[in-house]
Amino acid sequence: MSEREIIEKKSGEHRETANTSHEEQINLLQSITMEVAAASDLSSALEIVLRRVCEKTGWELGQAWVLNRDKTLLVCGPVWFCGEADLKHFRAVSEKSHFQPGVGLPGRVWKSKQPVWIEDVGDDPNFPRTKAAKAVGLKTAVGIPILTGDEVTAVIEFFLCQSRSENERLVNVIASVAAQLDLAIERRTAAEELSRTNDILRSVLSNMGDAVIVADKEGKFLVFNPMAERMFGTDALQMPSNEWSHRYGLYLPDKASLFPHDQLPLTRSIRGEEVNDVEIFVRHEKAPKGLWTRVNGRPLRDLNGELLGGVIVCRDITPIKEEEFFRAGQSRVLEMIASDAPLADVLTSLVLLMEGQAEGLRCSILLLNRDGKHVRHGAAPNLPEVYVKAVDGAPIGPRNGSCGTAMYTRKPVVVTDVMTDPLWADYRDLARISGLNACWSTPILSPQGEVLGSFAMYREEKRGPRPEEARLTEIATHIAGIAIDRLRQQETLRERDARISFAAESADLAFWVIYPEQNTAWMSDKGRVIYGFDSKLPLTRELLVSRVHPDERAAVRAAFDRACASHGIFESEHRLVLPYGKTRWVIVRGRCLEDEHGSLLELIGVTIDVSAQKESDLQLQIQREELAHLNRVALMGEMTASVAHELNQPLTAIANNASAARRFLERGNVDPLLLPQLLQDMVADSHRAGEVIRGIRALVRKDKSVVRSVLNLNAVIADTLRLVSSDVLLCESVVTTEMDHNLPQVEAAPVQIQQVLLNLIMNSLDAVEALPPAERRIIISTRSLNGESAEVSVRDFGTGLPKDRPDKVFDHFFSTKQTGMGMGLTIVRSIIETHGGKISAENAPDRGARFFFHLPAARGDSKSQAA
Repeated sequence: MSEREIIEKKSGEHRETANTSHEEQINLLQSITMEVAAASDLSSALEIVLRRVCEKTGWELGQAWVLNRDKTLLVCGPVWFCGEADLKHFRAVSEKSHFQPGVGLPGRVWKSKQPVWIEDVGDDPNFPRTKAAKAVGLKTAVGIPILTGDEVTAVIEFFLCQSRSENERLVNVIASVAAQLDLAIERRTAAEELSRTNDILRSVLSNMGDAVIVADKEGKFLVFNPMAERMFGTDALQMPSNEWSHRYGLYLPDKASLFPHDQLPLTRSIRGEEVNDVEIFVRHEKAPKGLWTRVNGRPLRDLNGELLGGVIVCRDITPIKEEEFFRAGQSRVLEMIASDAPLADVLTSLVLLMEGQAEGLRCSILLLNRDGKHVRHGAAPNLPEVYVKAVDGAPIGPRNGSCGTAMYTRKPVVVTDVMTDPLWADYRDLARISGLNACWSTPILSPQGEVLGSFAMYREEKRGPRPEEARLTEIATHIAGIAIDRLRQQETLRERDARISFAAESADLAFWVIYPEQNTAWMSDKGRVIYGFDSKLPLTRELLVSRVHPDERAAVRAAFDRACASHGIFESEHRLVLPYGKTRWVIVRGRCLEDEHGSLLELIGVTIDVSAQKESDLQLQIQREELAHLNRVALMGEMTASVAHELNQPLTAIANNASAARRFLERGNVDPLLLPQLLQDMVADSHRAGEVIRGIRALVRKDKSVVRSVLNLNAVIADTLRLVSSDVLLCESVVTTEMDHNLPQVEAAPVQIQQVLLNLIMNSLDAVEALPPAERRIIISTRSLNGESAEVSVRDFGTGLPKDRPDKVFDHFFSTKQTGMGMGLTIVRSIIETHGGKISAENAPDRGARFFFHLPAARGDSKSQAA
């Protein structure tokens, strides 16, 4: 049969198909829908659609177009259907073609997302395959989109070899078939996606480092991943939740009490609670040492919020907890060091800590003796006693076991087989008895590089240290070095303190140290005796200050605070009041010390008991006051004429006025104006005589309470000159004054300053006695020294002072008078110095001597206060 005959035959069949009833089309749709739903994959579904549509409708060719990987072009798919006609040429052209949106029949369907009917492809300008279609006699074509949602995922097209106008019913049927294909694609895609998701989830759960357990509301396990099986020692066992703790070995952090089943994270999650970071200790047959897990749990709910069950995620935190416990152990050892626990206890705790980090590990610490040649036992709680005793006291050297060699060479020594290593030649029997086959030892060094001892690890198996054991060795040697070095330093300090205390007690000094930041203090035995403290009483700064006399306590505390604030020097002289009432005078001197950062570290100093010296000073002061009194009495003896004159004048006036008044009364001729005047003069003269007597009494009186007041030295000089005026006249001398009217006032005892002036004036009168009367001159002057002090000068024109050392006149018992005691000027100097001043003597430029003294201005008075 020729090709034309075949085409005509087909055209007849097409005419018959065009008359297919609506019911047949419905049947076609139903049968295709059922077959597509049963298809195993997309290709099979497409093949069914293309074949069944062509068979039932009489169309010659059906083929599919699918998107390329980038979804930018439609390419001819591998599935197509062709009846008996030879359309291979057109198929070959289609396979080589590809279309963009809007180009060709597939592109137009893609772009419009609607079916497209072409009555004659030969007449359609947007049909690139026209030539190939004409060659095989294809005329009518229809393209149907396959949509997923709103997106075109494929296009199917069908061809007839005759022209046919658009059949809307047929297009709708084919479109409905395509829609069913779309649903099948969606279902298949969803199923594949779900399967892929399940595979991923299964892979994730299988490879997770955390245990994941899911249970429903009844506690039935739905998920129990491989990590959960390894962590809890078994697979999912269906049992009541109250048996979980016992079956899976779930314990509280105390490692002894089973975890309450109602508080288990999974139980709580099933109840609807969120659980965060609950730590559980797990111990079972497959994990006899136990492990730690940190659990987080959440409830499972559906989209409506209904509780379905719970899920927990368990993370193995055993390495974290072991490191945490190890660090806590290190902290405990360091706290023991800081609290000055015995070295043996510290080292034993350190060794036990290291041994607990690895199964079967035994350790020891040996100390290097002070002689630097022998070892001493430090700590070895799990080594046989016979081994410990044999090693204690052994020498160090280049072939003396692992420890002795490590100390000698100052380098780590690793012996993997003690039975063959020459370093252990002298210790093999001990090692055999003790069950030791390997030993590696590391020297313990001080911060200064001094060998303090060694840390050793022992193993029953023959091998060297592993990385984790090397880390333990590094930590152990560091901590042991701190402990041993601290002990050595404390021993050195104790020895130094003992030497210092011995030297201090020999010098009768008390040493002390105050630590302001810690509010603690240390004091030598001598200091505790001085302050009245028991030898075992803990000392603080406040306790030391509490011993200070209440009158001086505030000043001492203020001085101490100033020294601490400025990091300077503290010095004080004060009294201590002891518990039994005794008072001591002490001098305290201290200095602040800083650390390398400039912060205050401590205040160190000494206390000197000066009670005996104070008693001597008191006796000396009494003697000085007695001498000053005797000096004043002697002065009164020398001033007899002046005293008599000062008293005679008012007494004579009183007598004369009394006689006149009596005569007036005897004559009976009393003048009412004159008599009151006579009586008033008598009262005034009696007051004048009383003043003279009071002044003399003040000079000669013994008065232990010396009261100071603010004085004007110009006025004191004037009063003193009136007292000695008669002596000046008797000596035929002239006293002139040169007063500074801007002289500042001074704070002094009036009687003592008057005594100084009397001594100097009387000495000057004696110095000019041998001169002719015309040359007997004395000049008394005052001047202000910048308003800060007042100077008084007494200058005579007599014989002068010793030329080699004019100030010799102030020495005890030195006198230029044949009848002098040599104490007057000594007392004068003592008085001036007691007032904070200074007195000097010098020879005048031409002749004679000049005595001058300075007294500080009264506080708040640097201006002129002249009389």
